[in-house]
Amino acid sequence: MVGKTVKHYEITAELGQGGMGVVYKATDTVLGRTVALKFLPASTSSDEKARERFAHEARAVSALDHPNVAVVHEIGESGDGDMFIVMAYYEGRTLEDIIKEGPVPLEDVLGYALDMARGLAAAHDQGIIHRDIKPGNVMVTDSGFLKILDFGLAKVQDVTMTVGEASIGTLAYMSPEQAQGAPVDVRTDLWALGVVLYELLAGKRPFDGPYDAAILYAAVNTDHEDVTIWRDDAPEALARVIDKLLQKSPDARYQTAHELLADLRALTGEGDLSGLSVMSQLSGIRAAETSSAEEQAHGAPEDVGPGAGRGAASSSAPRGAFFQSTYAKLGAAATGAVLLGVGAFFAMSGGGASSAETAAIEATIREQARSFLDRGISFLRDGKYELALAELERSLQYDSTYGPAWSSLSGVYYQLNDYGSAIRAANRALAIDGTNTIAYYNRGLAEAGQGQTGRAMETLSQATEMDSTFTQAYSALADLLIESGRAADALPVLDRASQTASTSLRFIIYKNQGKAHMALGDAATALDYLEPSLRLNPDWPETVLLMARAYDSLGDRSEARRYWERVLEVETRPALRAEARRRLEQD
Repeated sequence: MVGKTVKHYEITAELGQGGMGVVYKATDTVLGRTVALKFLPASTSSDEKARERFAHEARAVSALDHPNVAVVHEIGESGDGDMFIVMAYYEGRTLEDIIKEGPVPLEDVLGYALDMARGLAAAHDQGIIHRDIKPGNVMVTDSGFLKILDFGLAKVQDVTMTVGEASIGTLAYMSPEQAQGAPVDVRTDLWALGVVLYELLAGKRPFDGPYDAAILYAAVNTDHEDVTIWRDDAPEALARVIDKLLQKSPDARYQTAHELLADLRALTGEGDLSGLSVMSQLSGIRAAETSSAEEQAHGAPEDVGPGAGRGAASSSAPRGAFFQSTYAKLGAAATGAVLLGVGAFFAMSGGGASSAETAAIEATIREQARSFLDRGISFLRDGKYELALAELERSLQYDSTYGPAWSSLSGVYYQLNDYGSAIRAANRALAIDGTNTIAYYNRGLAEAGQGQTGRAMETLSQATEMDSTFTQAYSALADLLIESGRAADALPVLDRASQTASTSLRFIIYKNQGKAHMALGDAATALDYLEPSLRLNPDWPETVLLMARAYDSLGDRSEARRYWERVLEVETRPALRAEARRRLEQD
């Protein structure tokens, strides 16, 4: 299959084979992204039951929307009748790889345990059982985020699948009931998770043997050794969690992943945020300006317009970093966190809610939700986008309806040039809160990145209509108008922006006013705006470039040369540096 193209997927490498399929790495030639294609083996492609199970896999996983579960994009069929699933491709290592490298740090084991439990809780809530949890089916991405892979053996409740029931699952991780061919439920996944946690700590499995029957016999009949024998730094509380997961009788184990999560959170000191389905929105997210002190601490705000604003990539601040940093100021004043309905919480836990208890719960949830968001924003400011992505995904694992995390995630995807994902994340934020101007802003930038200029203008206009003080949105909209040959239409937009722009942000308005007049052929008027812009931000690459072009247009070669030399100092884009060198060589 390597080298072939199926539909619009160009297959580039084989990634692995399993009982339910062969997985290939491929390029989506339409969207330009790398994906994983899982094909039903040729030997079973004519088996209707196997095809049915393959289809169930796709439907089951595509129904899941959780950061700890691998994404499934679509299911398809090749021209030869071979069924395949298109899945997200992740760079990283499986837990199997990590275990082989030697002892896993205790902190990592606890983090993996929480993430796996969260992913299983989401699947189990949808009536989906994995039935093949093992280290090879759990990946830790290069950004540090855990993904449960390959729900190829998933059993959707109320759907009977009878192909080799006793052989489904990898032997060393099979629960006793699964090994004996008995009906299984969510508790079989919890058993397998217990085996994985034991192996992460001990470096060996709790049940093993020289041949298949011996492994199965041990799982059904013998007790496992205490994990602390092999790992003396393992807390007794964690050993007890593993012991409960590895109880022979399903009735003696944790009955749900949510029960397991409660104990893991108590062990790690985490707040109880995920696994609770009744949520209510505390407040909407609105754009806010940071103080001058904040701006000085985080670097100058940058023009995030998708046109020449892309040149801002050479500035000290990442594109959009200033805008995302507004969350930090909102902080304790409620950053738009989506909180658990307190009355619902106590109804679920069987207790009443006093005002003091209500306040305590709200404070805990608010602090936990904000902490992951704040870490993501911090990484975003530093230009560490993969780390920012991991922290924001981690925020969403607590609550997939947390609007600020979705809108910030959209901004990170934009920085990574993944415009499709940026738009989807922004849309998720807007489905939660239709007044989330940050989501409109990031979606507009991503739409512009995809070349959807008209749609981007509409989206950015919505942001400015909702917040008449949103300087960056005005700037991005004006930039698009100028780049689209509508510089005259950009000037009224910039005039509106100038009425509310703070001193620290006024430079981007002046810069775009100068840019618009340059586009209209009026270099002298352009300089009237570019000069104050440069005084406010002397190192802004695009302003320096426009100054050089304006003086060239006016025939002032001495001043033009000075600014072309400055372009070479502040500009990083090869094409513009080449332009500066050509201009200088003309003298």
